[in-house]
Amino acid sequence: MELNKLIKLIKKSKAGLLGFAVGGLAVAVVIYVLSDKYISTGSFFVTRAADNNNQFFTYEGYYSQQVALSYTNTVVALLGTTDIQSRALAELGIPINETNLRKYSKYIKATKSGPQLVTLTVKGNTYDSSKQLWEALSNKLLDANQQLRSNGDEKLNIAKVSPIPVVKKEFRSLWINIPVGALLGFTCGLYLLLTGKNE
Repeated sequence: MELNKLIKLIKKSKAGLLGFAVGGLAVAVVIYVLSDKYISTGSFFVTRAADNNNQFFTYEGYYSQQVALSYTNTVVALLGTTDIQSRALAELGIPINETNLRKYSKYIKATKSGPQLVTLTVKGNTYDSSKQLWEALSNKLLDANQQLRSNGDEKLNIAKVSPIPVVKKEFRSLWINIPVGALLGFTCGLYLLLTGKNE
C-alpha cells in the first residue's frame, strides 16, 4: 500500500485507531499497577581448600583453584535443576507438581558473575515470598554441596557472601509503559484495519 493511501486510511479511521491506542494505554497502566514483583539477590563464593604450607607457587594450589573454577559451573547448574528447586518448594510447603515447577523455575535465575562467584536472583509477588524462596534454594544448595563433598571432594566449599539476600522492588517505568502501550494498541488497530480492507 502506498504511503498517501495509508495516510488517508488513517485519517478516515482515526476514531477507531484512537480507541485502540487508548485501550493499549489502559492495558499498560493496569499491568504497571498490578504486576509488582520483588527481586531477591545474593551471591555464593566457591572455593577448594589447598594443602599449601609454603609461600611459593605449588601445583596443589593451582589445582585447587582450577577445581573451584570448574565447580562454579556445577553450582550454577545445580540451582537450575528440578532436584534443588523441588526441595526448596517442599520446604516452603508448596505442592510439587508440573505446574508449580514450571511456574517457579521462571522466577529463578543463577548466573556465574565471576570466576568463583555465583549470583542467585529470585522473583516473587511479595517481599516475603521472594526472600523465602531465595533462602530455601540457598539452604538446599548448601545441603547438596555437603552431599557432594561426602561422596567426592571434601575440600570443596560454597559460602554465602551475605547471610541474607538483598530484596528490592522490580524497576518498571510508567513513562515507558504508557507510550509503548499506546503504540502497541495503535499498531494492532492499524493491522486489523489493513487486513480488513484487504479482504
